[in-house]
Amino acid sequence: MISQEKDLAHVASTPDRARDAVQIGVANYDDECVSVVIPCYNEERFIGKALENLANQYEKNRYEIIVVDGLSEDRTREVVQEFKRAQPEIVVRILDNPARNIPAALNLGIRSARGEIIARMDAHAVPSLGYVRRCVEVLRQNATGVVGMPCQVRPGADTLTARAVAMAVSHPFGIGDAKYRLQEGKTGQEAVDTVAFSCFRKQLWKELGGFNEELLTNEDYDFNYRVRQRGGRVLLDRAEHCDYFARATLGGLAGQYFRYGQWKARMLRLRPRSIRLRHLVAPLFVTSIIVLLATGLFWRFAWAFLAFEIIIYFLLSIGFGLRVARKDGGGLPMALSMLLVFFTIHWSWGSSFLAGLVLPSRGRK
Repeated sequence: MISQEKDLAHVASTPDRARDAVQIGVANYDDECVSVVIPCYNEERFIGKALENLANQYEKNRYEIIVVDGLSEDRTREVVQEFKRAQPEIVVRILDNPARNIPAALNLGIRSARGEIIARMDAHAVPSLGYVRRCVEVLRQNATGVVGMPCQVRPGADTLTARAVAMAVSHPFGIGDAKYRLQEGKTGQEAVDTVAFSCFRKQLWKELGGFNEELLTNEDYDFNYRVRQRGGRVLLDRAEHCDYFARATLGGLAGQYFRYGQWKARMLRLRPRSIRLRHLVAPLFVTSIIVLLATGLFWRFAWAFLAFEIIIYFLLSIGFGLRVARKDGGGLPMALSMLLVFFTIHWSWGSSFLAGLVLPSRGRK
């Protein structure tokens, strides 16, 4: 388990409350409470550190942490109870989530939250020590519906494959232009289509009808899309960050991106205008391979085109892998691992996206 840091710095900066209250019509920010909602299932490795970093991020008399647990089968609940005993002045509640999916967990937690402001966090990620406070400050800016900070992707284990996975899922060739993961050299704020771990008002959640429980993945993208459709802004602020721990194996990565692709397709069937170019690249790649393979049975030149495409893909993957390896120090083994990881991401995402477009929805699970 990740070692616990004993001393947490308290972030003391506060906004000009009177000025902000005039801007968005809130009478007194001193009365507002903040509720952190954490969907969780079998996260004994990370939940303790996440709670430690969340401990001192807001005034304790107006702050609570709600862990919505999908009936974990490891030591997750014991770790949460240990934290509660060590920090008795912080309100920490555990709710059961029999549905064992994230949108149901979020709706359960937010429904029971006493805070006017919700900070949606994750048990598989560790926020920086000022994450929640900074999100709340930015949220109070006029016309901001949702606020989030960048994700800094960390390896899920100390192995070559885990390091390659972490590098690939935060690289443009791996995941496209998802700005909350692509942060090298960037500062400041910008409006984006989505963020990962967000802060918003409970009233907004009510007006939108909560998170869509029919979307077992991509529920956050769907929520943020609806915010933008009603005129709200989704803002990425880079003053703080969240450490997200990527999958440690190719099998785990393939399963994750297979789910992502499938549910992204189903979300786009529901909201086709939310599509972005990055959503289509991997499905087009998979489609081209299948079409060229089949066409080659009748027209042999199609296999030549397929060979050319694969060679170009191989060279691009190795080239990007070598650039990453120079920083990581992994050399050629890292570059070859990156090739496998890139292909795992693209094939899993692309094939499951295509399947999600044509297969009927199975509903909740």
